[in-house]
Amino acid sequence: MKNNISSLVESSYRTFYGKLFSALFSQFGANYISEIEDAIQNSFYKSLKSWKPNQVPDNKENWLFIVARNDIINQIKKDSRLQSQSDFITNVETENLKEDLRLKTILFLSKSKKVSSKVKVIFVLKNIFGLHIKEISECTLLSQDAIYKSINRAKKDFRQSTKDANFDLTFEQIADKEIEIVEEILYAVFNIGFDSFNEKTNSIINEDLCLEALSLSKILSDKFQQVTTKNLLALFCFHLARIPSKVKNDKIISFFEQDKTNWNQDFIKLGFHYLEKPEKLNKYYIEALIASKHMTATKNDIEHWNGIIELYQLLISVSNSPITKLNLCYCLSKAQRIEEAKELLEIVENELPNEHIYLSLVKANIFVSKQTLESEKIIDRVLKNINQNIRREYILENMSADF
Repeated sequence: MKNNISSLVESSYRTFYGKLFSALFSQFGANYISEIEDAIQNSFYKSLKSWKPNQVPDNKENWLFIVARNDIINQIKKDSRLQSQSDFITNVETENLKEDLRLKTILFLSKSKKVSSKVKVIFVLKNIFGLHIKEISECTLLSQDAIYKSINRAKKDFRQSTKDANFDLTFEQIADKEIEIVEEILYAVFNIGFDSFNEKTNSIINEDLCLEALSLSKILSDKFQQVTTKNLLALFCFHLARIPSKVKNDKIISFFEQDKTNWNQDFIKLGFHYLEKPEKLNKYYIEALIASKHMTATKNDIEHWNGIIELYQLLISVSNSPITKLNLCYCLSKAQRIEEAKELLEIVENELPNEHIYLSLVKANIFVSKQTLESEKIIDRVLKNINQNIRREYILENMSADF
């Protein structure tokens, strides 16, 4: 029974953390970010102690909110920063959970000119989506120590840059640059959910996280009508369509072995509905095109791969990331353009950490036909760095990067 409560609290953490942070942030402001973080953590700790089998609150989110809010008030009472304590405490008595304030909070934070875009993304991934430092490290390619430092610096900078700002901002106050930051955050959140390395689950998908990113992107698109956001939605929909076929009987099914009849046709239709050619190319449009080409292809021959290669080369021209180059390496190898793949791989190896899992798998895949021994050594190193059973089993059975 105790394990059941622990699982319930953990799932509640994922579900409610960002909503709690946003609601409390709207009331207490950036001046009390550390207190908000501590209070939320304390509320979940208290839930572990207080919630009993058959005695779990009907409204878990509200219970956590009240406990966290009271915790912050108690912290503030001991703090000299509060000038008018009685007025402040009266003002925060109103519960603020009827509205999901996550997107509004992200937009508010995105307006800060003292905090870099990269740090904003990291801060939001942790505090709005409740992601762990290790997860953020895997998607940003930053060390965990660097992420801790960025978050602590962000708290100070947000406190200073938003002290006179009004949280009740209107959407007319949002600039295109700030929308770009929000899109980048939602893109990162979706990718973490779609390719989860959570060791506690026997899956590589956190569907709830993917759907949260989709939902907030839809709100963002409705509010601002940006073509980039529509293409981001298209990309999400194409990926979500494949979820029913991505894992079967607790085993990963590679893209090219998936049962297409199980793909969600509603999401595919939505993907094409949102897909819109922009006046200026952006990475979301090109990535959505790549996904759609893969999903509608009748053959996976060299001609198909050369078409995908052209799209990846176009993608690199607008988003020159090492992951994009790594994907291109894989496509070059599938098109039997091995020497080109190896040349590009040498560049990527200088841009990604040596222990990067997909770098190792793509490298093994490129060498597999001519240097089997080298491939086996690479796979052995990968297996030592993976604690997720479902991935270990897939690699052992397939010995390739065909995810």
